[in-house]
Amino acid sequence: MRFADLLALLGDTKNEFLLLEGTRGDRKVVCAPGLVGRVMSSTFDARNGQALGWIGTKAIQDGAVDPTFNNFGGEERLWFGPEGGQFGLHFAGWPQNMTNYRVPPCASSLAYQVTAISQDRSFLVMEADVSMTNLAHTTFKLHVKRIIHVLTTCPYLLDCENRTEAIGFQSETLVTNISDKMIEPESGLICCWTLGQFPNANGRVVAVPFQTGNVTQLGEPVRFDYCKDLCVGGLFPSERWRLGRNHALFLSDGKCRTKIAVSPLRATGRLGSVDFDAGELLINDFDVFPELPYAASYWKHLSSEEILDGEALSCYIDGPDENGGRAGDCYELETLSPALSLRPGDTFLHRNRVTHIRGPRKSIEAIALRFLHTNIAEVTQAAGAAVREGP
Repeated sequence: MRFADLLALLGDTKNEFLLLEGTRGDRKVVCAPGLVGRVMSSTFDARNGQALGWIGTKAIQDGAVDPTFNNFGGEERLWFGPEGGQFGLHFAGWPQNMTNYRVPPCASSLAYQVTAISQDRSFLVMEADVSMTNLAHTTFKLHVKRIIHVLTTCPYLLDCENRTEAIGFQSETLVTNISDKMIEPESGLICCWTLGQFPNANGRVVAVPFQTGNVTQLGEPVRFDYCKDLCVGGLFPSERWRLGRNHALFLSDGKCRTKIAVSPLRATGRLGSVDFDAGELLINDFDVFPELPYAASYWKHLSSEEILDGEALSCYIDGPDENGGRAGDCYELETLSPALSLRPGDTFLHRNRVTHIRGPRKSIEAIALRFLHTNIAEVTQAAGAAVREGP
């Protein structure tokens, strides 16, 4: 979708939008506070450029009418976890499956209010009061402040050719407990969960670096059992991914649906995607705290050991389900905060950054190798294996 068409869609559907600008006027980021305070998209080339996020056109046209989930798309939206388990926020009851799946209204239809925007339009502030109840009947009352900055510098471009350029944004999500009760393990902890949606494409590969080390001490580098309910047959076909020494690759061509996760002990605070043919690279980095517990989101009843053995990042790649349906032809990069045990009045900050890079193939490969640990030969080999063996 062209960036101008996205702005027209938001305007035609009476959705307020605000444009943020970088140091170059043609690089822009658009936010939609009424669509759950999300960052809709960024672009390199102003109105004539491409919208770099995946956009849920039909959901935007229909409005917030779906009781399960209004998939408006966008490069970053805010949810809260855990998704499942006995303290899950996303289910109307047991069993935990798609029949009982419900995204809380605070993550699906709530409008945020813009409370500040800088004179140079480099950042804005969106705020909302949030209420949600988990399966243990614990109600959480929070005040959420989202500060969105356009990134004016990019460390990933150091030592690169002048023709390589970047556009990106940083979100600072501050969550304050405004109830008179502490958020504590016995009644269920929560976490911040930021999710960005981007278009699938032939040749596009999601890359997830991970910390190397002993499996006994750190666990598996990639967790496939986390969301196997979203994978057709419960498995991700072996030809669709590659496990390297310090990274994993997943094809994002829309031919197979899956979801994976990485624990805080394995996460590096970075994941992304690369499309060498298009000369495009995406890096999503965030704060990770391996010393702290993370709330687990498994769609099942959890043991006491599992409840706080959750993921720091996850990746969903959309593809056809058992009936051939789709949520959207996109992939999601998802980052999570630690489990939040907050006293009344306490605040936690979850920081997330999304950077798009484009440039000559040689420069894109150098950045991918340095920060995502992959290269052209490896990506080409992975894509070729999938073509030979089929989805």
